[in-house]
Amino acid sequence: MERKIINDLVKWKMDAYRKPLLIYGISGCGKTHTVLNFGQNEYKNTIYFDCFENLELDYVIEKNTTKDKLIRGLSAISLETILKDDSLIIFDNVNEKTITAVKKLFTGDDYHIIMITSSMEIVNNNKSDQVNYKKMDLVTFPEYLKYIGKEQLVDFIMDSFKNNKSMPFHTLAIELYNDFVLTGGYPNAIVEYHNNQNYNMLGNIHIENIKLMKYNLLKLDNLIDIKRGQEVYNNISIQLLKDNKKFQYGNIKTGGRSKEYEKSIEFLEQNNMIIKSSRVTELTSPLSKAKDDESFKLYYNDSGILYKKMNVSGNRLITNSKLLELLYENNIVSTLASNGFNIYHYHSGGKAFIDIVIKTRTGKIIPIEIIHGEANSKSKSMTLSMKKYNLNLGIRFGGEDFKVKNNIKYVPYYAAFCVVESL
Repeated sequence: MERKIINDLVKWKMDAYRKPLLIYGISGCGKTHTVLNFGQNEYKNTIYFDCFENLELDYVIEKNTTKDKLIRGLSAISLETILKDDSLIIFDNVNEKTITAVKKLFTGDDYHIIMITSSMEIVNNNKSDQVNYKKMDLVTFPEYLKYIGKEQLVDFIMDSFKNNKSMPFHTLAIELYNDFVLTGGYPNAIVEYHNNQNYNMLGNIHIENIKLMKYNLLKLDNLIDIKRGQEVYNNISIQLLKDNKKFQYGNIKTGGRSKEYEKSIEFLEQNNMIIKSSRVTELTSPLSKAKDDESFKLYYNDSGILYKKMNVSGNRLITNSKLLELLYENNIVSTLASNGFNIYHYHSGGKAFIDIVIKTRTGKIIPIEIIHGEANSKSKSMTLSMKKYNLNLGIRFGGEDFKVKNNIKYVPYYAAFCVVESL
């Protein structure tokens, strides 16, 4: 599966001021596979080290404190000749010791080094001008379309979005997007479904990815927080299925309180396992000043995970508008969040409610609605709120084709990636 990050890796390789590169992202997003393919296609040889509990590698790094000695040591334990500019050195599951050695010995060097981690703690503890950083996300809808041989659809979608005109293959795009929200963005789930078209097999892959997510919770300090993190993670789908999606601790257990769960929620959010949408009471910049810290919604990082946690068959899901809309919402939220947007939702305290609110990189407030079928009462909230706060652009995701009406841009669900690139 070809990933967009490959273009960034090629640019990194050709950069005259190239630094060691640290690629980070959630477990299972395809980091190792992508970097190994990059090495195979772009270099004479690739030298791969898994740093996890690698005592031999730790010893070599500890004992060889100069660049030349370390290169000889790495060559010895890998049985590979390491060449300047022609070899790619990969340190997977990189640890503090290895990062420290790389920063000290290889910055601005002719050796090409990529480090890989799923730990945000590793990333945050090792911020440095001596290293380049690149986040890798789950598979996007354009990447999915390219994988299944429908890459040309991406250009049609982008052209229709840009010019607010009908998309010639709108129905096909909706059908393919429905498949995508069921598989989600984990590469193993996409490959499994594409090869077998079997919902039961897809469900088994989702179970494995959920286990992988929960394994990350073991990095928490104590067993109580690990247990609470699992409780929060398991409860998200239940709370999203309610009419009022506000996350309520009392739904986890009777008498549950924020102070018990806030550390686990913060860990889940910081490690890209969940996405938090805080309520704002005003649509004014900065949104953070209007945030209600006690009122928020939680989403999974991936719509495929939500699909599995809802425990419904794929066939039943396609005919259930409420469940399908929830998957669309989760996917759109994760698309926005993975591209750096903080996610909010608006509730005036009265009847006005808007599903998603974001602030663009230029400071504009954008209200976003998600509607399945024909426009409903939520549309009045959008119109009235835009008028109240003098907002000149709103976005309405739905099943309709592209158009603009009364400063509201109508966008099909499948074109969320276009919104991200335009703001």
